[in-house]
Amino acid sequence: MRAGGLATDEADARADEAAARRKVPVQARSRERVERVLDTAAQLVDELGPEAVTTASIAAAAGVSIGWLYDFFPNRESVFDAVVERSFEKVTPIAESVHASMPAADWRETLEAVVWTLFDFYRDEPGFRVLWFSRFQSAAMVARNRQLDLAGVGRAYERMHRRGLDLVGVDPEHAIHLVIGIIDKGLDLAFLLDPEGDRDLIDQTIVAAISYLERYAADKGRTR
Repeated sequence: MRAGGLATDEADARADEAAARRKVPVQARSRERVERVLDTAAQLVDELGPEAVTTASIAAAAGVSIGWLYDFFPNRESVFDAVVERSFEKVTPIAESVHASMPAADWRETLEAVVWTLFDFYRDEPGFRVLWFSRFQSAAMVARNRQLDLAGVGRAYERMHRRGLDLVGVDPEHAIHLVIGIIDKGLDLAFLLDPEGDRDLIDQTIVAAISYLERYAADKGRTR
C-alpha cells in the first residue's frame, strides 16, 4: 500500500494516538462484536456512502447499543479508521498467498500477479475503496498504511529474492520501498480515474515497477 508521505513522524504519532484512543476488546464476545461493527460499517458505507453513515446507524444495524459502541470507538471517524486499518492488514497475507500459489513463477510473474490481486482487493474489499478515496481518508489511515509498508519491506524483498531477484548497485529495501510506492500510486490513480479501476493503467504500473527493478537486477535476461 502507500509507501510514504510528508511529515511522517507527525503522521506516525497520529496513527499511534488514534489506536491508543480505541479500547481493545479483551473478551472473545467483545472481539466478535467489534468485528461485526466493522463489517456493518463497511457494508453501510458501500450502500449509503460515508456521509450518510452515523454511529447510531452502525450500532443499530450491528445489533449493539450506542453506549457499547462508544466504549470502543469515540466517533464515526474512528470506526472508519478501523475499517480501513483492518483492510491494510490483509495486504501482506494477500501477497504471501499469491507467492504460495505460484511456486514455479519467477519474481516478475509473481509481482504482476500480486498487483492484479491487489487490484481485485481495491475493487472488492467492503468499505475500503469508498473510504480511501473520500474526505474521510485520515492522517491516521495514511500513517498506519505507511507503518505497515515499512514493516513489510524486508519480507517483501525476501519473497522476491527467493524468486530470483538479486538487486545490485542499490539498497534492496530502498528499491522495494520505491516499488511499493509505484504500485500504490498506480492503484490509487486507476481507481480515481475509474471507480471500477483502469486496467490499462495497472498494466503500465506493472511495467514501471518491473522495469525499475530490472535496472538493478543481476539477472537481466528477460525484459517486458
